[in-house]
Amino acid sequence: MADDAREVKSRIDIADVVGDYVPLRRAGSSLRGLCPFHAEKTPSFYVSPDRQTFHCFGCGKGGDVFTFIMEMESLSFRESLERLAERAGVKLSSPGERRATRGDSRLILDEADLFFRGALQGSGGEAARAYLARRNLSTDSWARFGLGWASQSWDALAKRLRVSGYPDENIKASGLVSESEKGGFYDRFRGRVMFPIRDETARITGFGGRLIDGDGAKYINSPESELFKKGKQLYLLHDAKKTIKEGKRAILTEGYLDAMRAHLSGFTETVASLGTSLTEEQATLLKRFTNLCYISYDADGAGREASIRGMYILQRRGVEVRVISLPEGRDPDDLLSEEGGAEVFESLLQKALPLPLYHVQIRRDALRSPQLRKTATEDVLSGLASLQPLDLQPYIPRIARSFGLLEHKFEREIERFRNTRESKSAIYAKGISKDESVYIDRGENIDGDIASRTIDLECAICSLVWSDEGLRSTIELSDIVPLFSDEAVVGVVTALVSGESPDALELRWREMGERNCPARISRGDAVLSEGMLGPEHAAKLIGDLRERSMKRRYEALKQKCLYGEATREEIAEYGGIAKRLKGSPQDVTAD
Repeated sequence: MADDAREVKSRIDIADVVGDYVPLRRAGSSLRGLCPFHAEKTPSFYVSPDRQTFHCFGCGKGGDVFTFIMEMESLSFRESLERLAERAGVKLSSPGERRATRGDSRLILDEADLFFRGALQGSGGEAARAYLARRNLSTDSWARFGLGWASQSWDALAKRLRVSGYPDENIKASGLVSESEKGGFYDRFRGRVMFPIRDETARITGFGGRLIDGDGAKYINSPESELFKKGKQLYLLHDAKKTIKEGKRAILTEGYLDAMRAHLSGFTETVASLGTSLTEEQATLLKRFTNLCYISYDADGAGREASIRGMYILQRRGVEVRVISLPEGRDPDDLLSEEGGAEVFESLLQKALPLPLYHVQIRRDALRSPQLRKTATEDVLSGLASLQPLDLQPYIPRIARSFGLLEHKFEREIERFRNTRESKSAIYAKGISKDESVYIDRGENIDGDIASRTIDLECAICSLVWSDEGLRSTIELSDIVPLFSDEAVVGVVTALVSGESPDALELRWREMGERNCPARISRGDAVLSEGMLGPEHAAKLIGDLRERSMKRRYEALKQKCLYGEATREEIAEYGGIAKRLKGSPQDVTAD
């Protein structure tokens, strides 16, 4: 794949690709335009034809032409490679040529999919076909969603896979079979209607099975594996993502049939979370495609309790959550299966409540109960306090009335919970952290603008080291690494100076899904292009960075001296730095 990527990049001009999405104008050696990834009035988005990279100084996104297509179209690297290869006229090597364990597992899943589909249409599939008919699912919908049937046979699929020549270790790793005490295999799915679960690129990663008769769990999924991680996938996302992006909204349901019925009813922006509680990974995945999500889980009380935490995860990820209130005892499949159900569902969409109001509504009775009020109040306030103030502000008047408080008193209560939410709202905040920003100057308590300029300088040096092999050979890690404050820059420069090639690093980053390191390089490219700087300026840039580092150290030592906390060695270091900076201590500031 690395050779394919290099060949495609050699034939593609990033300016032409970006120009299809963004009007660009010449700005020195770069091209500039309005960023397609965030709203802005003043252009801060730069494309460097010389370095074949892009960077936005407003939102921090950046990278090469593959990164741009991945971000714009919400594609995987392989998908972006295929799209650009078609544009460049490059024939890619087939991923199926590499028969690694992971590749074999995917082939096994594809073969199982064909096996299940055939079984549904075959002589042993009568019970499954009757069940699907009762659920008002036509034969066209079977093909549309890839429905299948796992018969009651003990080991029909296991035998099929062995006959096809797959090694036992790969068959076992697929999650489709289990191993008996005697060492043989038996099918994991038996007597179940089968739903293939695909990732956003439409590759099968696992299956869900619905029992139609007898004892056992109604639904089971493939076990967790390298390919199938239930908490990281959304059912039907591969079909829904285009509509989600175009309509700027998603509808989230709980199960397979709910999502399928929504698609059949025209709501093709619908996905399912494969369970009642949305995970952090699923929220992050959904955020890639939209900033607005309607939640349509089952209306029963248990469903509400199980889903509320996931809703807060999604809201904190930057996706506005609105909750659809279904009639009691109904689910989306029930409602949409009725005559006129689509119109009723659309009207419920229009009445959907923002998450803060929904949370208060489902706790309304408890808030009025003397016995339950304290617990309900803490539950609601803990959730609300975990949100950003701007997300909550429009709803404060209505929520305050529900609590029987004046607005300013309610705001004071929220602030109290917000200040202590690490201890009081762990149930909502667990595992949540802010997305890393390239504008954070780690470990330095200095002004944000200064931090941004420092990171610009570090990224510019990183970009020069990346592109200039001669510069890499002249750098001593022990001399330059202590000057950097950004961990990603440290990682890139250390790897390059230690002898790793840019091609090898680029390949590893793509395999790992690493975005920070390429973003630092592209930001440096933009800084260099804007300042018309090149390798000949490396010594000056490193000198500037060294001076900034010295000034930060000077200010830190100065504070220690003022408070009498400096050691003898630190006092001596303080005086030495002052002399090197060629100014009196009073005149030296960390600017």
